[in-house]
Amino acid sequence: MATLMVGVVAYDPKVVLIWEIIRDYAKEKKFDLDYVLFSNYETQVQALLDKKVDLAWNTNVAWLRTKKRAPFAEALLMRDTDVDFTSMFIAHEDANIHTLEDLKNKCVGFGSYDSAQAFILPAYYLKEQGLEPNRDYTMNRVDSDLGKHGDTGRSEYDVLEKLKNNEYDAIALATSTWMRMIEMGLTSPSLRPFYKSKGYSHCNFTNITPNASYTNEFIEFMLGMDKERSDITKMMEMEALSKWVRTGDYELHGYDELEKAMEWLNLF
Repeated sequence: MATLMVGVVAYDPKVVLIWEIIRDYAKEKKFDLDYVLFSNYETQVQALLDKKVDLAWNTNVAWLRTKKRAPFAEALLMRDTDVDFTSMFIAHEDANIHTLEDLKNKCVGFGSYDSAQAFILPAYYLKEQGLEPNRDYTMNRVDSDLGKHGDTGRSEYDVLEKLKNNEYDAIALATSTWMRMIEMGLTSPSLRPFYKSKGYSHCNFTNITPNASYTNEFIEFMLGMDKERSDITKMMEMEALSKWVRTGDYELHGYDELEKAMEWLNLF
């Protein structure tokens, strides 16, 4: 088999460390794998479509954009933490905001426009409750690190600061980001989540070559990683997973609502 090339977006310096570990482990297991770094998901998606890489480690937004242009694309593998991913709305405890409907006539802060967790889905949840942006509530967005699809989380930290400074009545965040903020001591006792979404799917390894022999080999290689090894443990900690999981029907349905939200926002 020729070298399997995997596209990866370098949203953080740790991405190189993660993929150096994976590549070294693959070499040890005699699996010929290498990676290509991209600065943003739009370029990575195009490289996959042009077959400059064999697989792409995509966000949910990048996956749906790939699927739109290549209907035969398949999602192979995910982190366990990519399954039933959730978002939250946060407000001050004394704001008398308890439901999404309470955001009517309020000022709501969102993250980057290409972030499923901090903008696309939260805005869609409000729409589903009959709340249209800049008609029923004031939409404010912080477009930090565009092209990274929210991977850096920077826009979520930015909107948190604005909420703390009372510039917004409420904000939308990924639940995982909120938990990380708590661990880092960045939240305030006056802030509380008042809404948590149902689960949806996040990242996956995307393939666009039907019946490619390397797909099963890649899946088996990733699933077979020895989690007892210190290097693999370190990689999994940096990549925020406990195990890799196959993408099945349940996980694929986890993209359905996001697809509707992206259609509504004209993000294809």
